[in-house]
Amino acid sequence: MVIGTTGGLLSLEDDVTDLLSPGIVTVPARETPRLTPDALIARLKDEAPGRRVTLMVLNGAPDRAARVRLAGGPGRSTETRGTETYVDPYDGKILGPARGEAFFDDVRRLHRWLLLPGNGDGWGRTVTGASALALVYLALSGLYLRWPRGRRDWRVWLKPALNRRGRALHWSLHAVVGTWALVLYLAMALTGLWWSYGWYRDGATYLLTGRPAAAAPARGMGKRDGAPVPLDPAFAAFAASAGPYATAAMSPAREGETVRIRAVAPDAAHFQARDEWRFRPDGSLETRDLYAERALGARLTGSMLALHEGRFFGPVGRIAFMLASLAMPLFGVTGLLLYLGRRRSRRRHAIASAQAA
Repeated sequence: MVIGTTGGLLSLEDDVTDLLSPGIVTVPARETPRLTPDALIARLKDEAPGRRVTLMVLNGAPDRAARVRLAGGPGRSTETRGTETYVDPYDGKILGPARGEAFFDDVRRLHRWLLLPGNGDGWGRTVTGASALALVYLALSGLYLRWPRGRRDWRVWLKPALNRRGRALHWSLHAVVGTWALVLYLAMALTGLWWSYGWYRDGATYLLTGRPAAAAPARGMGKRDGAPVPLDPAFAAFAASAGPYATAAMSPAREGETVRIRAVAPDAAHFQARDEWRFRPDGSLETRDLYAERALGARLTGSMLALHEGRFFGPVGRIAFMLASLAMPLFGVTGLLLYLGRRRSRRRHAIASAQAA
């Protein structure tokens, strides 16, 4: 119930924070050109002394702010993930985090780890993973218990009997709404397990792509050695080759590294439909991996969060997944009422049998 409700709330995060944050996530469109990546990093050195940019997400719309991740600084470990903030792409002014972002960060930690100590390294991940497995079991066992034996009117499966009262109403709501949401709950649970168990993620990756999962990057590496390389030649080559983009994410590269740009096209199906470009420091293209050209399995493994949230299936899928998530408490409440009603019924039968004897 907790995970379902928080998941439904998280699906509204972008809409709520955008609504609450005019002047932060949006900026006035201007005739002057926006700063290039290198110019933006240089401006941020003055705006945030002692901090360094570890991620930059540029928006293709002229009235949208850029988002950057800043690490380091006084009292901050260089090994931390850093903090994200919005930046004016025209002058590099730091605009701050979106309003409501802290609230949704807490909701996200509750959804993923139940706010237990250790976050992803604590017991919370184990508990939420077990609850996802339980949801798979409850969905499939519920389908088995409902499966018609012999002839049955299928309208009973799909139309709740709202004119009933008591236990009959609880059963109708529990069974009929569960039938409507069954496939969605299985999709949520099976994709949620991706983040809970490494063995599951490795197995799913091999099943979908025929290749073992790539090793996760090492955590806590801090600053990388080598002089930074300019980003502008790579970004100019990307803009000339890719054309319009919705977002383009990149991280500062060091000597000997390529510049990786992960871009989402304006007409992309969802936010994880990213094309990946790698450029040498002089702007020459090294590799290009377009989302549309990947095999289905590779698209699925690279879009697991979009699948989990329903965004993979477009606006209708997103709304359906949100409503199903918010309806999760209905099954907890009606299931508990059915359980208590069954216990009371058994006690009455036992008393009646004892009196008859």
